[in-house]
Amino acid sequence: MIGALTAAAAVLLGVAGLAKARSPAPAAAMITRVIPRTRGRSRALTNAVRVGGGVEAVIAVAFLSIGGRVAAALVAACYLVFTVVALRLATDRRHTSCGCFGAADSPVGVAHVVLDAVCLAAASASVAIPVGAGGGRLEQGALVAVVGCGQVLLLAWLGYLAITALPALASLRRPEEAR
Repeated sequence: MIGALTAAAAVLLGVAGLAKARSPAPAAAMITRVIPRTRGRSRALTNAVRVGGGVEAVIAVAFLSIGGRVAAALVAACYLVFTVVALRLATDRRHTSCGCFGAADSPVGVAHVVLDAVCLAAASASVAIPVGAGGGRLEQGALVAVVGCGQVLLLAWLGYLAITALPALASLRRPEEAR
């Protein structure tokens, strides 16, 4: 179970990393809001977000292809940063998007903080009890590997929807004057 959760967290990390590498402007804008002293450094910040996104994708691929303590620790480190940033953004009155997935983002809320914290906990548990490639799913025979990979992808997709589509749907349900 922990291996599947960590693998789903790694898939989300990889997708988010690729999205930031492709479209760094939303994450760069979020950083400028969170760290005001970065204003006026948009080109350097955009390049840093691109590189950071690439690093996230490499960490995700390392965990998914190799597994082990080091890769799990790197995934956990990413989600520690994300949890701290999500907490900061969720408590901000401006309802800022995190830029996690490029332009496909919604303002950070409770679901985002919870998702990041669960991913952090799963990756931390995978440091304590290391899992193999694919969250340990690839070591148990073909049928278990196929079903397990499907479960990991489904978990990752649900996580993605929880922080992108769910907040958008919730905002549609609010009365017009509250928007």
